[in-house]
Amino acid sequence: MHKNLLALIGILTAGTSLAQQPMSDYAMQIMPPVVHVASADQPVSLPELEAWALSNNPTLVQATAQVRAARGAAYQAGLYLNPIVGYELQNDAIGNARDETWNGGFVSQEFVTGGKLRLSRAKWCQRVKIAETNMGAQRQRVINDVRAQFYRTLAAQRLVEIHRELVANGEDNLQTREEMLNLGQTNQPGLLRAQVELQRDRLNLQQAENEFSHAWRTLTSLAGVPDQVQTAVQGSLLPGEEPLDWESAFAQLLASSPEMEAAWQKIQHDKIAIQREQAEPIPNVIASVRSIRSSVADTTETSFSLGIPLPVFDRNQGTVRQARADLMQAHAEARRLELELRNRLATQFRTYQTAWQNVQQYETTMLPKAKQSYDLLHESYKARRAAWPDVLMAQRFYLGLRVEQVSNLVMYRESDVAIRGMLLTGGLAIPPSPISGGHIDAVPKPR
Repeated sequence: MHKNLLALIGILTAGTSLAQQPMSDYAMQIMPPVVHVASADQPVSLPELEAWALSNNPTLVQATAQVRAARGAAYQAGLYLNPIVGYELQNDAIGNARDETWNGGFVSQEFVTGGKLRLSRAKWCQRVKIAETNMGAQRQRVINDVRAQFYRTLAAQRLVEIHRELVANGEDNLQTREEMLNLGQTNQPGLLRAQVELQRDRLNLQQAENEFSHAWRTLTSLAGVPDQVQTAVQGSLLPGEEPLDWESAFAQLLASSPEMEAAWQKIQHDKIAIQREQAEPIPNVIASVRSIRSSVADTTETSFSLGIPLPVFDRNQGTVRQARADLMQAHAEARRLELELRNRLATQFRTYQTAWQNVQQYETTMLPKAKQSYDLLHESYKARRAAWPDVLMAQRFYLGLRVEQVSNLVMYRESDVAIRGMLLTGGLAIPPSPISGGHIDAVPKPR
């Protein structure tokens, strides 16, 4: 009897083995952060910082974990239901004689029909794709934030250098005013003004140094190496690529944006969800085999039964409607996101155009002319045709334009990084979930 029962168990469960094939990549490990440290006297470049960020930023670990979770759910959604195996004891009284004891067992299996497991796994595999897209988007967010902050840090470093030159200019101006006062060529108010200007220059230098320290701390936090000692950054603020135009920038954004890609993947996900919910009312077949034996009568009884739930009242109508509404919402979300991206790009492109125009005018016209004016006055001073205060004033004007140009370059770099990086920001923000849970997911087994 026991051999027969085991054979029946094997027959009932043989058809379930096809649904048990494992999915790959479930054993992948999330590696601990790999921290790279540079010496204080060694300047850091942008490629180094990007490599640090990709190795140490914790949000990338979170995004990877979300992919793993989605893969696990996809694997679970396609697994077959477990069979039920039990033991049965029956005691019958035979007249005034003795009792007759029946011993046996049973096994039952629910056979899933309508391709439900296949559709469930397909739907969750689509969520895996969304999670992978979100992981790529988070990687780009980290890169964008590191790049933008690198240029802010580089600009802060440039401003420290310029403000040191302004302090030197102010010290020279004060010394000149003191000498002129001794010669009777200026008055006390002129000397006081020079003293105030020098003090302001020194305060501006302190502020610039504080800004550089703040920018460095923010940069190392984004790179995931907050303990990195402060050092110089190495790079160029000047544009290195051809300027963008609106049409190509917008077309590239729509074609490459991971946000748009995830939106279209969500539409495909919801289409599969409708198919899955339409298959839900297709009855599963419940098969059961029972075998019991009496040692008194030396008799074995075996029975086999089949049953299906009749979808008379609940045909999953409400959930199908919900799935269709989700699909409608997903289509609207894709359109809304496209318009939102256009608005965000328009704002960034306005800043980009203005910054580009300013950078070009300063770099090709204003700064060269201011430098030429300073050089001419300096040569005239050497030939005793110009006063030294005029030379210092021309130098201060030139340095002031350089400060303004640094601001123009930062604005250009920030907008350029944003546009070329598909408007993605938030390198330390929690990565978005593939899809927020709802009623359809609120079941013990994913579907």
